Amino acid sequence: MRENTHFRRYEGWFILGTAILYVIRRLLEEIDRVDGIVGSAEGNGVSPAIFWRDLASYNHTLNNNIPLIVGVGLFLMAWYVFHNLAYPQLKQRIDDPKALLYGGATVLLLLASVTVYHYLKLHVDYRKSDAESIIGLKVISYFRKRTVLADTIGLGIVLGAYELIFQYYQYLARKIAQEAEPHFRVISYLVLGGMCLLILTMAFDSHLPPTLFRGGIRDVLFVSGLVLQIVLFQGYFFTSILPHFQTSDVRLLIRNSVIFLVIGLIATTVFLGAVSNFYFPPVNTLLPYVFIVWVGAISIAYLRLFLTKEKKGLQTQVAGKSAELASLRAQINPHFLFNALNSLYATALKENSEKTADGIQKLGDMMRFMLQENNHDRIPLDKEIEYLRNYIQLQRMRIDDAHNIDIRVIIQEPTRALFIAPMMLTPFVENAFKYGISLRHASWITITLTLDDTRLYFKVHNSRHPKTPDRSDPEENQSGVGIDNVRKRLDLIYPGQHQLTLQQSDQDYFVSLMLVYS
Repeated sequence: MRENTHFRRYEGWFILGTAILYVIRRLLEEIDRVDGIVGSAEGNGVSPAIFWRDLASYNHTLNNNIPLIVGVGLFLMAWYVFHNLAYPQLKQRIDDPKALLYGGATVLLLLASVTVYHYLKLHVDYRKSDAESIIGLKVISYFRKRTVLADTIGLGIVLGAYELIFQYYQYLARKIAQEAEPHFRVISYLVLGGMCLLILTMAFDSHLPPTLFRGGIRDVLFVSGLVLQIVLFQGYFFTSILPHFQTSDVRLLIRNSVIFLVIGLIATTVFLGAVSNFYFPPVNTLLPYVFIVWVGAISIAYLRLFLTKEKKGLQTQVAGKSAELASLRAQINPHFLFNALNSLYATALKENSEKTADGIQKLGDMMRFMLQENNHDRIPLDKEIEYLRNYIQLQRMRIDDAHNIDIRVIIQEPTRALFIAPMMLTPFVENAFKYGISLRHASWITITLTLDDTRLYFKVHNSRHPKTPDRSDPEENQSGVGIDNVRKRLDLIYPGQHQLTLQQSDQDYFVSLMLVYS
């Protein structure tokens, strides 16, 4: 991922530099163009008094330089907000208020960029007679509501196309880090190099028309817009519709399918309206493109499902075998372990060591859970909560009351039978006790588990302290189930049905998990 980090570090400067080059070139070219038009008019016998009168309402600084500079500046701000703030939030959760706020800011910046440009920008051209001879000059404005809206959508397509290419590069970079495959590295360099070359070519040699949906760029935007719609809607179909074919929740399946069809129809209609400057084509011309988007999105979603099914099956088998091996190791002579614990428990009671007896009993319950419940695909949620409470209580027993350590636990008990995959919650608590507790510094852990009709919300927030080596700690070099392992199991067992957020600073660590019951 080192190449990816380097690119992200210089990406903003690269985009800014190419934008400045583009503005400078456009400013110089417009000066030459206006001078050429004036010279050509004068060469065709037009009196200077006539064309200077025609240009009386034209101010080159106000009507060319300022709109170009301000328009490009606002577009760069829109790119930054979308690329660095809106898209990362939308990728995690599309209905997140912060994501919607950043997305709205992006739209407003794009709209402001186009509005300022077309409102102030004036174009100088020839004024001709019926015989097509030059008789003077004229000043033209393309400021129309239709044009502003169409060009805003066009710039949005440009942002979306850039993000699509960049996310593909990110995907290849992750593949390189995970699998170290040389062909992924070559492809990532080609994608990155091609994207940079395209941007540089636009900065040095692109000739944009007065409005975006004209000439050759119209075809580019048209194809890019269709591709973006297909990519976006296949993602929605893959995550929000396909999983419900395997469940009995018909209501959600119908609702999401209707949303897919309706939004696809609206988006394609608006897109084709922008292409035609909102002179909408007839229905028989519109419907084929709507079906292209629907069929393309559904086909790609099913292709993704087919391609990932075998890989997911192999990953599940590997994970299952690993868990089975771990379970076999843990079950080495379990009767001896339980008999030993029962003997220690009886001895502790005889010696009136109630705290010790209670700790032994909780440890026995935890071991029984690990041996009998942990190898199931789904377990009752109340058993997972019981294991979690026993683990927290055992950890409390290790802490002296004299230490400045605050542990708060708020757990909502389920009121009906709910089932989840085992060991989805405890690893986050293990991590909190391992890295959040210090006997030398004030420490705290807050654990919250709440439920609603369809989802489980689990949050762990703890202080963070540098881990110092402790040879007396038998768990020093043990990582338990591990956060990475839980993340992989969530992707395998709850695809599209969970949201995991990890945030950390030098002082604290925060985990938030949302899980849909299955």
